[in-house]
Amino acid sequence: MRPLETEYKEWTIRITTRSTGRAWSALVEVWPPGKSGDANAQLVPYNATSQGEKAAQESGRIAAVRFIDRQTKS
Repeated sequence: MRPLETEYKEWTIRITTRSTGRAWSALVEVWPPGKSGDANAQLVPYNATSQGEKAAQESGRIAAVRFIDRQTKS
């Protein structure tokens, strides 16, 4: 499975999904603006499973957005 990369508030979000039998899980990573690469990746706490790959991507992105909002809260 190819990772999904998106942006939110100039942060990069990468979601890597995988099948876990009958469900899907995701590894969610984010980078702040101006940073790139695995060395700058921050893991987002996320351990949910979904019925399909697309649903895992969507819920992983929601977790990333919440994480970024907490990090950027003034």
